[in-house]
Amino acid sequence: MTKGFIACIFSVLLGTQSLWAQQPEVTISKPDEVIQIKNNCSFFELKEDTLNFQQVKKLPFAPVKHDVPNFGISTSTFWLKVEVKNETKLSDFVLQVSQPILDYVSFYYERGDSVINLTLGEYKVFSDRWYYDPSYMLPFEMQNGSSSTIYLKVKAKENVQVPMSIGSRQAMLELAKKKDVYSGIYLGIMFVMLLYNGFIWISTRDKSYFYYVLYLFFVILTQSSIQGYSFQYFWPNIPWLARYNSFLFPSLVGITGMQFMRVFLHTDEHSKYFKYIFYVVTSFYALGTALSFMGSYSASFYLIETCAVVASAAMMTVAIRRARTGDRPAFFFAIAWAVFLVGVSMYVMKDFGILPYNNFTYYMMPVGSAIEVMLLSFALADRINILKKEKEASQEEALRVSKENERIIREQNAYLEQKVQERTIELQETNEELVVTLNHLKETQAQLVDAEKMASLGQLTAGIAHEINNPINFVSANVQPLRLDIQDILSIIDQYGEAYKADDPKEKVKSVEDFMKEIDFDYIRNEVTELLTGIEDGAIRTSEIVKGLKTFSRLDESDLKPADLNEGLNSTLILLRNSIPDNVLVETELGDLPPVECFPGKINQVFMNILSNALQAMKTVDQEEKHTLKVTSEFDDKNVYFHIKDSGPGMTDDVKARIFEPFFTTKDVGEGTGLGLSIVFKIIETHGGNIAVNTELGKGTEFIITLPIEAKLNTN
Repeated sequence: MTKGFIACIFSVLLGTQSLWAQQPEVTISKPDEVIQIKNNCSFFELKEDTLNFQQVKKLPFAPVKHDVPNFGISTSTFWLKVEVKNETKLSDFVLQVSQPILDYVSFYYERGDSVINLTLGEYKVFSDRWYYDPSYMLPFEMQNGSSSTIYLKVKAKENVQVPMSIGSRQAMLELAKKKDVYSGIYLGIMFVMLLYNGFIWISTRDKSYFYYVLYLFFVILTQSSIQGYSFQYFWPNIPWLARYNSFLFPSLVGITGMQFMRVFLHTDEHSKYFKYIFYVVTSFYALGTALSFMGSYSASFYLIETCAVVASAAMMTVAIRRARTGDRPAFFFAIAWAVFLVGVSMYVMKDFGILPYNNFTYYMMPVGSAIEVMLLSFALADRINILKKEKEASQEEALRVSKENERIIREQNAYLEQKVQERTIELQETNEELVVTLNHLKETQAQLVDAEKMASLGQLTAGIAHEINNPINFVSANVQPLRLDIQDILSIIDQYGEAYKADDPKEKVKSVEDFMKEIDFDYIRNEVTELLTGIEDGAIRTSEIVKGLKTFSRLDESDLKPADLNEGLNSTLILLRNSIPDNVLVETELGDLPPVECFPGKINQVFMNILSNALQAMKTVDQEEKHTLKVTSEFDDKNVYFHIKDSGPGMTDDVKARIFEPFFTTKDVGEGTGLGLSIVFKIIETHGGNIAVNTELGKGTEFIITLPIEAKLNTN
């Protein structure tokens, strides 16, 4: 993760060396020999790639003074020149550039009058290469005893380093196989650790293992990308990903590594600043990666490497501080991280000649990362062992506490059994008292319901008595005048009879006629007609009241049966006619309802209670003002609807919420039991219907009754 940053430092330190010494040519004297081209080459830097090969040949090349040509982060194009002499009997040779992350490598050499040009790089698919190898292997021919000048043109977005070696084709292929074996061992170890820790995460669901597996995954991608194996095996046909993986994967390694440390060492609890460092560094990692995709490669490289240095230093500092407190996972983490940083440093120093360029230094960074991964795996395993011991200790403590609790429970059980027996006796006595109280309450409730019924019956009886008394009084008042008029008529009839029996009938008839004029016979005749009509009206009105009473009571219809509810509503209004104040106008708009299955007498009681309440409510407002009681009925396919709307005082929301509660009333003490609307609600609920109330204080009240046409009795 810090390789590029360290590389920049070494490139500055070594850049001050002299560049103008004459470079010797590379001599191949043994068939199986592979020669590392160290300072046996020269270079020329072009700020703008505008010259062709023939023009470049004429430029003054400067010698490279260290083992691995290193030009730092640069957008320039670099030309390298190597003089090679063949003293073997072989003619097929390979020049290898062991830097797979170079974007562009173009190989030139002259054979006779022609120029051989081979161009490779990460901007081309992997299958375009001459050899199936992550390094750039460029074949050329050279006869025994001859010399050739080889030119390389290289460009890269990352740190431009060009480690080169040359040898026979057979020797170079054998070297490539050895490198593949070493890399395979490393990647095999990494994949084994990835799978091992992945299986542990699946079984434990521990977040530490989850972030560690992510960290391992991105480390594998980063290391395999540095060695060129990602491009070779994972995305050989996606060159753009190969060009940008040096920016993307190191950022993901840094982010997941810090997040793993946060979870593994619980840094949010022990180091309050590390969390903020994590957020800041993660943000800059994301910015650095974005800059690379926007073409700002130098800024991206330096920003990512700065983040790597800051993250590495912060992680090392926190790990050491936690390790000094005796935290074993932190101790393992500090050692693992130190090994990884040492491996990275040695790898970079090898590239700049501070350390010799050999297999040990070449593979030091992968070896360091492998050791780091194994140590971190040991740390995770040790953490699980610690947690296991803590769990066992906790279980032992829990077992001890459980046994102690068991003893306490046994003692408490004996005490509780005694208390339970005592309490049972008390509860039995209390239960007997409650049974007596309940029975008393039931009797009281029955008495209250009977009282409500008797109050309604008394009110109804008084109204009926007054209503019947009016026509009866009318009849009684007409009987006496009718009797006197009939007596006068009978007297006239008797006098006519005597006149016909007399000797002088004309004289007698004349006296009868005089009598008729005296009593005003025509008036008596009209009066008799009027009196009989009044008696007939009184009888008819009395008959209507009796019929309405019979319809309302429905004594012969106590079973569930179809009924005309409009008829019951009209009978109820007839019975309440005497209770209607003079300033109240009753309006009815009754639809042609179908027969409804119900208990007719119960539904009539509903109408009676609601209409009575409406009339009583309108009596409490200004009697000089005209009021209206409007009753309507309608129906649809399933239900019939009754709307009973008055223009009384209305109700508040608090009163509206409680009107169906038993014993709730707004009347004065002694004027009501508060059971009327409660009974109404129960009757409608029993029929499977519902009742709604629309009211506003000062604007009246409307009751909306909904009843199913086909009975849906609810006996709950």
